[in-house]
Amino acid sequence: MSSIRIQRPHSLGSQEARRRFGDVETSLRQHYGLTLDWNGLDGAFHGHGVTGQVHVAEDHIAIDMHLGFMLWAFAHRIRESIEHQVDQLLQQ
Repeated sequence: MSSIRIQRPHSLGSQEARRRFGDVETSLRQHYGLTLDWNGLDGAFHGHGVTGQVHVAEDHIAIDMHLGFMLWAFAHRIRESIEHQVDQLLQQ
């Protein structure tokens, strides 16, 4: 199993960062078939061969993904795609 950890600082505050993360959530659902369940500022996602967590804090967003065997070869591409999307949404 391959793991991906993405953490990005921001100065948006937790509520605004969570609101903006909705765009990434939509992309994850469309491109990777992931389902994301939120409990406040913490989200758990899962899909075919992928599980993970999202934590939105006052000053950063952290994403931890665990890729199954079938996706580990694409880990670099998946990481780059998600990093790009998160960086875009955090721009002020």
